[in-house]
Amino acid sequence: MKMTGNWLRLPMMAAVAGMMALTGCATPNATVEIDGDVWYRERIALPPEAVLTVQVQDVSKADAPAEVLAVIQRDSVTSPTPFKFILARDQFQSGHSYSVSARITLKDDLLFINTQAYPVNIDKVEPVSVMVQKVGR
Repeated sequence: MKMTGNWLRLPMMAAVAGMMALTGCATPNATVEIDGDVWYRERIALPPEAVLTVQVQDVSKADAPAEVLAVIQRDSVTSPTPFKFILARDQFQSGHSYSVSARITLKDDLLFINTQAYPVNIDKVEPVSVMVQKVGR
């Protein structure tokens, strides 16, 4: 009887079938991706030390500070500056309201901040374009 590579097929097929079964068990909506960009109207270059902070917040409680779910900070801020959050869906609670906020600081000075709300619908997430406005001095 001539031996060929066929004896390897059965274990490999079983391994592939097992991986496919495990993949099927994973919940396809286990994460929420929130992405977009932050921009400002001024035609200026910010110093390299300027820091952009973008937050995803639970803004459900009217008389309490927003609860921060996630934060991204980066320097070398340009306009627009992209951001992306990948969060576990179980961080979000049914009936709560969520939004994205952004600010640009230089050392301890606030340079730009968003002045309007940017709500996030976790069931139908679309890119968020957050405009920040220069803070008056």
